[in-house]
Amino acid sequence: MTRYTKDAQGMYHIHGKKYEMLVGSRAQVVHGTAYKTTGGLKKDNLLQNKNGRIVSKSKHHSAKKEKRLVKAGYVTKKGKFGFIKVGSKSRRSRSNKRGGNLIGSEINAATTGLAGGRKTRRRR
Repeated sequence: MTRYTKDAQGMYHIHGKKYEMLVGSRAQVVHGTAYKTTGGLKKDNLLQNKNGRIVSKSKHHSAKKEKRLVKAGYVTKKGKFGFIKVGSKSRRSRSNKRGGNLIGSEINAATTGLAGGRKTRRRR
């Protein structure tokens, strides 16, 4: 492994470029102040994602290839923005499934002896 040395001005000369420091943060590497990160990433291994974060290029592409949203049942629909869950129920059908009828649930609680919708009996 090559051992890099500083010049008289305290700069590192690596492959015809000058760097203030050898190892720095990702931002320092992208801006050209440092040569590499502590993990060994150089400028050509880094990119800025859509949120403005500096991330590893290889990790970014492998995570995109993974398609986690598609595996979880989300798809994109033409004319809509973002992902939509496939087979998701509407709010109305979900409320009908729960019973939706408040009076019926109160009668049910009264017959079982659990007033106020308690799951267990209160000990005294």
